[in-house]
Amino acid sequence: MTRRLFHVGIAFLAIYGLLFFRLEMVQIVGAGNLREHPQNTRQITLDFDAPRGVIRTADGETVAQTVAVSGARNRLRQYPYGSLYSHVVGFISAQHGGTGIERSHNNFLAGNDLSVRIQDNRDLFVDQARTGQLQLSIRHDVQLVTRAAMAGHLGAAVVLEPTTGSVWGMWSTPNFDPNHLSSHDLQAATTDFNALESDRGQPLTNRVESHSVEIGSLFTIVTAAAAIESNLHDLSVSETTSFPASQNSPAITNQDGSACGGTIKSLMVNACRTGWATIGQEIGREPIQDISDRFGLVGGDPLQTDNALRGYLNPTNLSRSAAHAAVGTAMELTPLQVAHLFATIANNGSRIQPRLVEQVRAHDGSVIHNFAPNVLNQSISKETAAQLLELLSENVKTGTAQSLALNAVPVAGMSASRFSESNHLWMVALAPVTRPEVVVAVLLEGDGSDDQDTAEATVAAITRRITEAVLRLSSSNLGGS
Repeated sequence: MTRRLFHVGIAFLAIYGLLFFRLEMVQIVGAGNLREHPQNTRQITLDFDAPRGVIRTADGETVAQTVAVSGARNRLRQYPYGSLYSHVVGFISAQHGGTGIERSHNNFLAGNDLSVRIQDNRDLFVDQARTGQLQLSIRHDVQLVTRAAMAGHLGAAVVLEPTTGSVWGMWSTPNFDPNHLSSHDLQAATTDFNALESDRGQPLTNRVESHSVEIGSLFTIVTAAAAIESNLHDLSVSETTSFPASQNSPAITNQDGSACGGTIKSLMVNACRTGWATIGQEIGREPIQDISDRFGLVGGDPLQTDNALRGYLNPTNLSRSAAHAAVGTAMELTPLQVAHLFATIANNGSRIQPRLVEQVRAHDGSVIHNFAPNVLNQSISKETAAQLLELLSENVKTGTAQSLALNAVPVAGMSASRFSESNHLWMVALAPVTRPEVVVAVLLEGDGSDDQDTAEATVAAITRRITEAVLRLSSSNLGGS
């Protein structure tokens, strides 16, 4: 009997030890993940009534501020431009937490960060609220251009500076007015929040960062990079109308059913799916996987900006078939990931972390934190990047992206039409070709047009309009990001 009690005691001690270990893991090791979990709104809700710093664009427009009001709550968070920055800045709510930069940079804005709270030795002895001010990389003029170009259309657009990773414009539709959610009328704010959350259009979702869809032929630029680095840039494939099916994979056909082939340049300008499939089969899946890893497309958490909360996106994978991987079958990316891919090519193969916040300033305007460009890796060689940029330039001159051409500036780019029974289109532009200053990626969804040519003309017009308008802005406005 004593021996049995001893064994039972040992078992209980082991169980207690495991529970204690698990609790420690959750509270200490997993504390960061718990704080960043999308459903954890405790801290930002506690900061709702506290002093809060302003958020400004790179060109000085105030897009979030706290003002004094009368009533039980004497501070109100306001968003002067309403929905224009709803997916960038987000919102802060007394009952529903917060999103966007309001949440990701809450410690700076609310003054919880020590660097904000303590400016000099005197602050150690004075109980005075300090708040941080944020300066974004977003430019107000670029944001206005992006919204105007996308007016009346469902989808997303992002404008990225390749050399620094600065996001100049970010627009997602449908969207919302954050002023309704920050209201002191808690019943009205809850009604609005519930309506937005149940809306099938998902207006609370930032499509630029958190909406992945198939990219189709856009992925062939990655296949081209793999071919170039495998010394197959001079390879010419025979003209075919179909790449044969295998036991586990369907046949690959061209969109118009025509036969095509030739060099990599021919495959690019003709969007030749069967040719790219043949190239993929020749290269093999491993080199395509490797270069996809280096571009940050697979093999880890999906790339997001510095304001995004982790956990919204699942990693994407290459198709098991080398041929299907080469044509982008089932490859799903967000508009930000697409823009980032082409920005890496534009930046001589150097991959820069996209960023929305440039600086944190103290209450007196002095700079506390300066977020410099963060180089992630050298994805491809400068020589490979130059060849890819030449392919993209030729695609605008004579290929499927001719509708992106501008009179005064040489442009490079790609398009991807409807595929896999989906109803969305992609367009990406890089300009100027000689030294790209801007990358524009546009995702157009549910355009409502049954005519393929009309839909393609629409997404091209949107992309071209944004690209041309941004390039026309004075360099002094765009420089120094």
